[in-house]
Amino acid sequence: MLQLSFEFAGDSPTIPDPGAPERSGDDLDRAYSRASDWSKALGKRLGQQIRLVVTDNRSTMLSAQSKGGRLEVRLHHMFLTADEDILEAVGDYLAGSQRPAGTIDCFIEEHRARYVAPARGQSALRAQGLHHDLRAIVDDLAERHLGGRVDVKITWGKRVQPKRRQRSLQLGTYLPDEQLIRIHPVLDQPWVPSFFVEAVVFHEMLHHDMPAVVKSGRRHYHTNAFKRRERSFEYHSAAEQWEKENLWRLLRGQ
Repeated sequence: MLQLSFEFAGDSPTIPDPGAPERSGDDLDRAYSRASDWSKALGKRLGQQIRLVVTDNRSTMLSAQSKGGRLEVRLHHMFLTADEDILEAVGDYLAGSQRPAGTIDCFIEEHRARYVAPARGQSALRAQGLHHDLRAIVDDLAERHLGGRVDVKITWGKRVQPKRRQRSLQLGTYLPDEQLIRIHPVLDQPWVPSFFVEAVVFHEMLHHDMPAVVKSGRRHYHTNAFKRRERSFEYHSAAEQWEKENLWRLLRGQ
């Protein structure tokens, strides 16, 4: 696991040897500089000493706890690519406000597929679920919306116990290097309607069909063109409404 530690005390962070996997000097310099900015800003915002630990965790993206009279903040390295509004949201969240949680969750959802490493030793692909056949859904959506068969793999992910107070779920991810869509197994239940599973799968198929657009050195995934095509799905509005009404049940894993 990549783990870079930055300790904030006074005017500048102390940067110990990260012991990280091989990276270019420029990459490390940029990471150090960005993490230094974060540690200073969070320390000033919270009015206390900060130990900032940058991780490559696959599950917990942001956490904090008091240790030895200072606050240890652990955050995924994807945050080092974020704009100032996300930095401010993290600061507000750590200060005790729950209002920015949705903003942070959306940022994580948008960047998870690119920055979160897949679990090692993945088992064979499993598209046929107990109640929904993902391969059949992909092929049907391809015929209806993408002009024929789409060369993308799809599988149900591994079931993970929801965390307490969890507010969101990553229902689908697309891994471009593997050309693989992974769908959260909580959707493979009889009470989850087919049109909602289709909506989640269609979203990830669009990521396969529409690579990120790079502007000013930043990757944009959910562009206006992407959103227009997503709305072309027949049950897009119905799926959005169903998710609002049933997200609490999905979070419980029932």
